[in-house]
Amino acid sequence: MNQNNAVRKFYGWTLLPFLCLVYSIPIGFAFYGPPVINTFMVEDLKLQRGQINVGYSIIGIVLGLGALFIPWLINRFGPKKTLAIGGVLAAISAVLIALTGGILTHIGGQTVPLFYWLVCILIGLGVSFGSVVPVQALVLLWFNVHRALAMGLVLGGGAIGGFIYPQIISNCIIIFNNDWRVGWYIIAIACFIGAAIAMITIKNRPEDIGQYPDGLSPQQVKENAVRDKNKLIKTYRSPVDWAVKDAFKTRSFWLIIFATGIIFFLWQVLLTQAPAHLHDRGFSASDPVIFLQPAFIYGLTLACSIIGRLSVSVLGERIEPRFIMAFAAMFLVVGGGCFWLASHEHLWAVYLFPIFTGIGFGATYVSIPLIVGNYYGVNSFADLIRFINPVNAVFQFSAPAVAGFMFDINHSYGLTVIIACALGITGAILILFCTPPAPAKEN
Repeated sequence: MNQNNAVRKFYGWTLLPFLCLVYSIPIGFAFYGPPVINTFMVEDLKLQRGQINVGYSIIGIVLGLGALFIPWLINRFGPKKTLAIGGVLAAISAVLIALTGGILTHIGGQTVPLFYWLVCILIGLGVSFGSVVPVQALVLLWFNVHRALAMGLVLGGGAIGGFIYPQIISNCIIIFNNDWRVGWYIIAIACFIGAAIAMITIKNRPEDIGQYPDGLSPQQVKENAVRDKNKLIKTYRSPVDWAVKDAFKTRSFWLIIFATGIIFFLWQVLLTQAPAHLHDRGFSASDPVIFLQPAFIYGLTLACSIIGRLSVSVLGERIEPRFIMAFAAMFLVVGGGCFWLASHEHLWAVYLFPIFTGIGFGATYVSIPLIVGNYYGVNSFADLIRFINPVNAVFQFSAPAVAGFMFDINHSYGLTVIIACALGITGAILILFCTPPAPAKEN
């Protein structure tokens, strides 16, 4: 086989759309779907907003904690089977919620959805195993030169799923007389399908089928580096794979954790509370004008994140991702202002909210794995993410519960939005100081 045929038949580009689809299903249905279902559950079960949001916080935190086990799963079964295991677990958990989520328990004089909270742990594990880390690891394994482009394209699947799938869930619930259980059954069916697609289409490594990352042989990589040294890669790439203990000693590692955690706290406040906030402002899920339905505006936020994700795909090989991330964080802050002003009297804010918030999140989301992979090496990525994601998850996924309980106390999201925006600005400043660390061998 000559080199031209090898490049033309590189499976990585064929893999991307399937990887995008597999990633979009647990993220779009099982992760982005619950905030839409929550509005129906609150009304049917007569729960407080903080109580139902505890469930979503559990999903998010466990999603991050799942990163502790993913490297073992990937080493034991490979990324493909790890994704499939996650999809099946998420599907089974969704069925359990449909069957038990309406069972309420009396604790300390309070009626709480204890069974729902417990099964949310399993949902979080399923989404964790079936989405982010295995997908990011696959992109890093298959691409080097075009890593930013591939990462943006694949993670764009979450945005597409986040736009389309919650609307499917909402419409199905309405068709079945506002029965929120239908939404969880839809999630279960979708996640089973995603697991099957993963098993059929995904290849773990290019070496498994006799190929190389980017479809370039080692000789071609050397020739490109000599011929066009500064054209292919213009952003920093670590010359070594860092040991975890050495990464812990760098300032940049901790800046990544704290900056992303507080930036995403703002994101989670805005995203998860959007359906309920819009409902408070007079927008209805059964409005005949689809553009005014909370599920549409919520989904539009995730759809707009495609712009942010793809912007990193285009710019991430030319501009250091930390600069992109700082700029994106300020977009989220502007989105916070639009969130608070959104109403029928200020429709401009209703639609600027998803644009600024979505773009800000999308660019931030894709920048993070690029910063980690570029600074500390591809082969160190999974081990570092195993630590970063759990810590990050506690920061950002406390936001839904905090926002819900603060609303129950104040009957307003005003104070929560102010605090969250202040954190977003702080995160933008911190990430600017996240410069490439000195190579590990020099530490």
